[in-house]
Amino acid sequence: MAHSSLKAASTMKICLQLITVVALAIAASSQTGNLRTQGSFEAAGVSAGEQKQILEVVEQSAFDTPESWIKELHIKRVDLGETPGLLIQGTNLLCGGTGNCQVWIFRRANGRWLSMLEGDQAPLADSVQLGPMRTRGIKDLTLSSNSSADHSDLKTYKFDGRVYRTK
Repeated sequence: MAHSSLKAASTMKICLQLITVVALAIAASSQTGNLRTQGSFEAAGVSAGEQKQILEVVEQSAFDTPESWIKELHIKRVDLGETPGLLIQGTNLLCGGTGNCQVWIFRRANGRWLSMLEGDQAPLADSVQLGPMRTRGIKDLTLSSNSSADHSDLKTYKFDGRVYRTK
């Protein structure tokens, strides 16, 4: 009986690892990534005025304050579906011990960059996936966060017409 339970637990662990591999493969086929080696405001074509708008939101929801926001943040333009977007990720100070860094996502609406994540603190993630599914014309957002050396948590957000909400 105990052998049967151990075998079932082992099979369950293998299934969860397989699901994670499949999820990562799907992520590779849609817009995904880790920004730690990419992008700056300048490279993303963000004007000084837009940068100021974005940094006001980032400063309010970051868990720490770096000496230079420009050096700390990596930015990438992304396709959200019906609107352009910006994906922003901390690189050093805004990262935790398991490799997760704070992430922000903004959408362009009415001439402004609006934060798509509600709350007083930006979530931590190791990788980000946009799509392939959409809600209200905007690609769903999936964040993968390392919780230990051998375990990651996936959280999917869907657009409610104003911001992303967990499903």
